[in-house]
Amino acid sequence: MKRLVSLVLLLALAAMPAMASTFIKMNQKDLVRDSAAVIQGEVVQVNSFWEPTGTIIVTEALVKVEDVVFGNAPSVAVVRTAGGEVDGFYIEAHGFPVFKAGERVLLYLEPERDGYSRVTGYRQGQYQIVRDKAGVEYAVPTYEDAAGLVGADGRPAPVEKTIRLDVLKETIRGEARRAGRILAN
Repeated sequence: MKRLVSLVLLLALAAMPAMASTFIKMNQKDLVRDSAAVIQGEVVQVNSFWEPTGTIIVTEALVKVEDVVFGNAPSVAVVRTAGGEVDGFYIEAHGFPVFKAGERVLLYLEPERDGYSRVTGYRQGQYQIVRDKAGVEYAVPTYEDAAGLVGADGRPAPVEKTIRLDVLKETIRGEARRAGRILAN
C-alpha cells in the first residue's frame, strides 16, 4: 500500500505543469510608492558570486547614473539580484532582474543594507532603454512571460508595453509629485 501511495504521488507530481515565478502586478503608483529612487543609467559592470551562506548565487550590477528621475541616488548605483553564474553553476531566477554590461536601463530602486539596492517589483521595475533610427529613446519592459503577473484577484495581468522614455519619466515624476516624493533637480 505504501508503495502504491508513493507511486501515485510521484505520478501526480510528474503530471503537474512546471511552475515559474508568479508576482502581483504593480502599476506606476505602486512602483513609485515602494521605491526610494528611479534612475536612468548604463550598466558598466556585472559580477556574480555565492552569498556568504553558500546557498544562492547573487548578481551585482554597477549602474552609472545618467539621470535621477526622482529620489536620491549615488553617481554609481550598486544593484543586487538573485541568480547568475559562478564556476559553471547557474541559477536562473524567473522574474528577477537580469543585467548585461553596456545596456542602458531605467530602474525603480529600493535600498538594501550595506549600501546596495534592489529593483522594486523584481523585473516590473526594470526597463531596457533603446533608441530607434530617428534617435527617439524608448523604455522596453524586461518582464518575461515565464514569470506570471497576476492582479489582486489572482487573474493574469497584462505586461506593460514599450513606451517613449520621456513619456514614462514624466509619468513617474507625476506619480512622485502626487505622492509628495523628492524630485531630482
